[in-house]
Amino acid sequence: MLAGHVRFPAWAALLWSAVLVLIFVVAPPAAAEPDSTWLCRPGQSNDPCGGRSGAPIDCFYVYPTASLQRSTNANFDTSPELRALARVQAEPFGANCNVWAPVYRQVPLLALFTATGQERSAALDLAYTDIEQAWDDYLTHHNNGRGVVLIGHSQGTRMLRTLIHNRIDGKHVQSQLVSALLLGGDVLVRKGATVGGDFASVPACADPGQTGCVVAFSTYSRTPPPNTRFGLPPQFPDASAVRGTLPFGPEYEVLCTNPASLRDNLAVPIHGIVAGIAVDGFRGRCTVGDGPHVLMVEGQGATLLPALPNETWGLHNFDVNLAQRDLVDLVGTQSAAYER
Repeated sequence: MLAGHVRFPAWAALLWSAVLVLIFVVAPPAAAEPDSTWLCRPGQSNDPCGGRSGAPIDCFYVYPTASLQRSTNANFDTSPELRALARVQAEPFGANCNVWAPVYRQVPLLALFTATGQERSAALDLAYTDIEQAWDDYLTHHNNGRGVVLIGHSQGTRMLRTLIHNRIDGKHVQSQLVSALLLGGDVLVRKGATVGGDFASVPACADPGQTGCVVAFSTYSRTPPPNTRFGLPPQFPDASAVRGTLPFGPEYEVLCTNPASLRDNLAVPIHGIVAGIAVDGFRGRCTVGDGPHVLMVEGQGATLLPALPNETWGLHNFDVNLAQRDLVDLVGTQSAAYER
């Protein structure tokens, strides 16, 4: 026998072979990763997004900061505030798409204002992992090759900017992108361009029949103050790990696309839905130049709309709703173009 080697008897080798068989053949496989938790999905009873399932395309909706939980990250409960917000923001789109909306461990309202920068960044990273997992789940098990519109607002837009950047832009699945409605979240483009910031090949929408493009804006009824929350590009990188790849600096600007005048950005009427009521009488136009790029809303009563929590946020709470009928119609037009 060679030094340093041990010879096993034949019966021991047979026994070890039997153990391996039990481990790799008889033992049950590891449990599969659980399905995502869905706030909205087609066919779901009591669905806050309507549960409709007959449209030729889907919408993938990521809600804004809404959770009232007192933690750094929310849990996966489909809490009343999430359901209420989905009814207001996402349900109208069910007229033209089947709405999917994952529950994710977002940064709740309290933590958004009280957590340290490091805590908030780590919490946003955790939230994003849920969105990415839900997107993979949706594509693998539910999409079936349909076109999809991404809809986000505020924190939801932050999640979808990163998702498009990491998982869609330049990838095969980009061919299924009908459009992305990224509201209240400062999508970036190269100065003077419609692409080349957050996304290398997903441009701003310039025509209602265009597909594979982005609509983005934040609404204000008064000139944004110097310390505005929206409309200006960041000058420093985001500390959050998954968002650290998004651009920053003076060579970028915030994208603003006028939902009622995509190509010409005319001060034309916008058509909204506020508290379930159709609202008319407002006009919208994107600001241009070196200042903040936002959708200025004018018309009787526009300045009476509350800027919450203060003027730096503008009409952030109304971003989705003030032109919601225009956006729903746009999804219908883009869906028809995509199907053609």
